[in-house]
Amino acid sequence: MALNPQKIITDITTLAAGRSVCLAYSGGVDSHVLLHLLATTHHPQLAQVRAVHINHGLNKAAAQWAQHCAEVANKLDIPFKNIDVDVQDIDELGMEAAARKARYQALSNELLPDEVLVTAQHQHDQAETLLLQLFRGAGPLGLSAMWPESQSHGMTIIRPLLDVSKHEIVHYAELHQLDWIDDPSNQDTEINRNYLRQTLWPLLQERWPSLEKTIARSAAHCQETSLLLAQLAEQDRAQCQLQKDGHLSIAAVKQLPAERQRNLLRFMIETAGYELPSTAILQRIIEDVISAAEDKTPIVRWSNVEVRRYRDDLYLQTSKHSEPPQAEVTFTGPAELVLSNGCMLKWQLTSGDGLKTSVLNGDVIMRYRQGGEKIRLRGHSQHKSLKQLFQEWSVPPWKRSIIPLFFVGTELVAVVGYGYAEHYAAETGEKGWLPYLAGDFRPDLD
Repeated sequence: MALNPQKIITDITTLAAGRSVCLAYSGGVDSHVLLHLLATTHHPQLAQVRAVHINHGLNKAAAQWAQHCAEVANKLDIPFKNIDVDVQDIDELGMEAAARKARYQALSNELLPDEVLVTAQHQHDQAETLLLQLFRGAGPLGLSAMWPESQSHGMTIIRPLLDVSKHEIVHYAELHQLDWIDDPSNQDTEINRNYLRQTLWPLLQERWPSLEKTIARSAAHCQETSLLLAQLAEQDRAQCQLQKDGHLSIAAVKQLPAERQRNLLRFMIETAGYELPSTAILQRIIEDVISAAEDKTPIVRWSNVEVRRYRDDLYLQTSKHSEPPQAEVTFTGPAELVLSNGCMLKWQLTSGDGLKTSVLNGDVIMRYRQGGEKIRLRGHSQHKSLKQLFQEWSVPPWKRSIIPLFFVGTELVAVVGYGYAEHYAAETGEKGWLPYLAGDFRPDLD
């Protein structure tokens, strides 16, 4: 069976939807064939195509490979860029994973806002990926392997060769007398994928000649299953998100069967862009956090992610949100500040809300809770302790120490995002400055 250039280009233009195309060009036969197709098709919707080569510097011939890729792109009249990367964390991640991490980070930094990344993974790569995920004990999402279009590292990635066999690719390359690079590291069977490819796959294919195609078909079935599970999780999320802040109600989650609880948690974690936890950690979330007594504040962490509970709310966040804050800062005027937990303190000019303009004409001190603070909020007749107010506002204990507080002298005049002191808050119809944390939410308070 011959490779169908028209179908491949149609798939690319459909998925790219008018956006520019950037090809990840390694110089191997797969990406070389895709580069040749993009360069010779002259499709009107592919007027802006370029190629990027990532030089990992892990082979002594890496510089020559980069030069080869530049020459091939030049002959095909395709704009080309070489990017040298420093592969780190090899001992921790392994060579293959560390190189992949460096490669995708570099591509993410390089890609333009209205540009998609096109990669050359094919049907055999898809079958290998499913088997490797199976050996790791993955569920339907992992067994979905690679999708024709996906979002990763802030990029849209298109894989138009997932239905194309390796044999078809090599046949096309030989037919068009293409000159490609053979990376000798592909023979290193210490790498799991290479061991599967060089040692196990020939035995499997001898027994099941159509294995590549049938396993790739299984990946498509798992993708369909994953979509259905995501739709179910979306329905469960809508049922369990009872508050405006987006946190899940633990009481509502506990009404779901255990398998739907796990499905919802995976969905929430994935859509938040966090690394999925192991099965054991996922079970800990259910047993140690969801099943904990309401007056407890348990926590489960993995990588840089944490799941906590406070009262009936389940919180999913990065660990940086609970890191100790920076020292106090003195400023005059509505100054934007980058806080130590990664949030940005910003200001909005309002009418009848926030701090009076006159307050910001003098020195304002921003610092964090130390204990014993009191404030008389606008419209209140008495002072209340910050501790009492945080309880009334249902602020989780771990967030209380990272909420910025504004002082004029020694007097607490604002709790950012929550309230302002009498005599310092803008009156009705008066211009005021409303401080807020970018990316955070401002609750509706009485």
